[in-house]
Amino acid sequence: MQYTIPEITDGRAKIQWSDGSWTYLDLSSDMTEADLDDMVLQLVPPHLKTGTAPSFLSEGATRTAAEKPAPVDPRPAWQIARQNAYGGAESQIEYITENGLEAWQTKVAQIKADNPKS
Repeated sequence: MQYTIPEITDGRAKIQWSDGSWTYLDLSSDMTEADLDDMVLQLVPPHLKTGTAPSFLSEGATRTAAEKPAPVDPRPAWQIARQNAYGGAESQIEYITENGLEAWQTKVAQIKADNPKS
């Protein structure tokens, strides 16, 4: 997507597209050409963007707006419950550091007992 910079004033560039639409962009002395081009790409007006329609969509189609379903976690419920109970690696290391390895092993055994493999 080509653009023109017709003016730069007080650290702001006027960005103008081929159809005459424009916006202003704040500049910084440490930005690179790639930074500028990426920032301008994010500002391209929707009517100038090009792309490809998905295969399920055709002109004249009537659709119903709907909320996207939440993704389904493929892991078994016992595994999800165990991982939630264990916590992240940092919290596990902190637990071991504060309570000792034996206490952690006891906690793991309890987590496994509370959430048996199905």
